[in-house]
Amino acid sequence: MIEQAIYGDQDKGGYRFLARSAGFHDDWLVEAERLCTGFGERPGGVACPDCVFARPFGRHHVAIVQAADQGQDDTGRPGALAFHLLILPGTLYRELGGDPFYIAEQFPPPWQKRGELPCLTWTAGVVPPRSAAMLQKTLNVPHSATLLGGVQILLDGGRLVFERAGPDPAILRSLWALLPTRERCDLWPASFAFSNDHQFDAVVVPRASGPEYEHYITEEKAGDYPEGRYECNLQSAIETGDQREIDALLNYSRSRMLRLIVFLAVIIVLLSLAMLQLLPGPPPAPPAARTARTSSLALDLPPADQCPTLSLHERTELAQRLHQLGERLHIQMPEGDSEKAITACLAALDKGLGSAKSRRDPGPLRNYGPIQRQLRVLLWKQGAAAYNARGLNTVELLERLEEQLDQERKPAEKSRD
Repeated sequence: MIEQAIYGDQDKGGYRFLARSAGFHDDWLVEAERLCTGFGERPGGVACPDCVFARPFGRHHVAIVQAADQGQDDTGRPGALAFHLLILPGTLYRELGGDPFYIAEQFPPPWQKRGELPCLTWTAGVVPPRSAAMLQKTLNVPHSATLLGGVQILLDGGRLVFERAGPDPAILRSLWALLPTRERCDLWPASFAFSNDHQFDAVVVPRASGPEYEHYITEEKAGDYPEGRYECNLQSAIETGDQREIDALLNYSRSRMLRLIVFLAVIIVLLSLAMLQLLPGPPPAPPAARTARTSSLALDLPPADQCPTLSLHERTELAQRLHQLGERLHIQMPEGDSEKAITACLAALDKGLGSAKSRRDPGPLRNYGPIQRQLRVLLWKQGAAAYNARGLNTVELLERLEEQLDQERKPAEKSRD
């Protein structure tokens, strides 16, 4: 069962609970009132047409609260603020994917009701999955860097604040769409609030100043937040439309991964102690032939600081050449000519080509930093001797890759003839 209540001003007689369902217990009233009053005092000239926030409610429930001004007074100023509270079992909230915005949509507030309200049940069925097309639309906005950086901040344990004159449900819904399901069940958003007494994980406020925002990151800094593994992998999967990878990332759990890491570390320590008991002597030196073979596979790349950042013209030309090569090889390339888009193009090309030489798997190209270094690693994987030739720019390196691929294709074409 989902219990509900309405808290507001009754004919200017003071705030009180105007209506509630039969299962909305008396001992819930104090905590429910604290949730509403923690919304804060209204700053001058600020309206609140409609917003949503969520917080834990006791040990076993979650509160999803919708707040909205009730019309206007005689002078055109916003009327009294009212709150509609939904109290869900925590298990139901997790089963519904921890999305308070979607849940609130299913239960429009009965603002005019008084007295007893009905108990509610969930009848909307399974929550719609997050498809690649939907997430591509989410990221197709000018502030996509802020969204991606904001997601990584929340996963790293940080908090976000956005300054707006009124509610901004769109930006928080976009953030929640990009977060792993398990993680957003433990994060608490507010699409608007007059203050931050509840210390939300992501909040929109009229003015973000004072000690309550001391450890928050603003949206300006979120766009420049250091790129993390989850953010990078998610962006690449969305841009390439890889639904399987998207599903795997959205089912990622930071807490579960930390438990797994601790478990593996304990196993490694125990195995190490056991090996010390069984093999007290020093391990034998590796054979010389094996050492030589391994060293012959070492990468010879210029330092990252010697690889200049590409200009807009260079990025545009390189992106165009990559798309042409992708069409020729029937490999779908992400759109765009930003550094992130080109990195995603190189990743798609690398995945489509595979490794031409055995044991040449240096890991993801993006780990090597500048575009030029990523392209050199791709050349090395395909066995091109010119991969470490100094003085070649990115387009010239791409031409060497095309030559290498053409050389490998000719013998195969002759054998077919």
